[in-house]
Amino acid sequence: MSISRSESQPFPAAQPEDVGIFFQELLEHLEEWKPRLGALFSDPAAPPLRREVDAAVEPLTTALLGGSDYPVAGGGFVAAHQAVSDAPWHMAWWQGRSKENQLLTSLESMGEAYARREWFSVPLETGASHVTGPYVDFICTDEYTVTLTSPVSVGRRVVGVVGADVFVESLEEVLLPDLRSLHPEASLVNRVGRVVVSADPQLAAGRLLVGDWRNAPDLLRMELRGAEYAGRLAAVYPCGSLPLAVAVPA
Repeated sequence: MSISRSESQPFPAAQPEDVGIFFQELLEHLEEWKPRLGALFSDPAAPPLRREVDAAVEPLTTALLGGSDYPVAGGGFVAAHQAVSDAPWHMAWWQGRSKENQLLTSLESMGEAYARREWFSVPLETGASHVTGPYVDFICTDEYTVTLTSPVSVGRRVVGVVGADVFVESLEEVLLPDLRSLHPEASLVNRVGRVVVSADPQLAAGRLLVGDWRNAPDLLRMELRGAEYAGRLAAVYPCGSLPLAVAVPA
């Protein structure tokens, strides 16, 4: 369900969809990686070696981690099952230079585990970019994290996903000014209505706030979850095509 500008309440500065610009721009940056990676997998009869994938991904990720445009904690490419020639799974992922070797060796045996993760399975199943979280990233950092991923396709074959990790703490620095300009209690929520970042300091990341809004009959009148809200409603504004929305208490 979409909401036109005429249906939404007036806001003093930013519009609700503006909160999603950070995610959209980062996904567009990841999109630029795909031609180089797709070329590695162009011949299904001769899939690349892990070291060839690493050689292609490392400069892309190093530039992303070393840049100042996005507060990214990690990033890289995760291959689909049997996509590379010398291993059933492969993750070319850098979580800061000091942890590079640890990740590349320890995660190699965890393919079955990450194959079931939302950040990996949803893009492969839908063919679309996805935003996962917030969640505690036990694989890489043990930090509260949001992961952006996008499928890499060669023809009709999906050979893996490109992605980036952003700590929730870093997202707060980026998103709180826009959220506060919308409403002192405005919250960015994920696809099932859990808080990603909130202008309300009492709302922690991961807290269920409005439930799944994607098929709600009336996005302008969604029930806020929790005894402290005592039947209050919220207006929910989707952030474009992203699985994110801004919830503003009525």
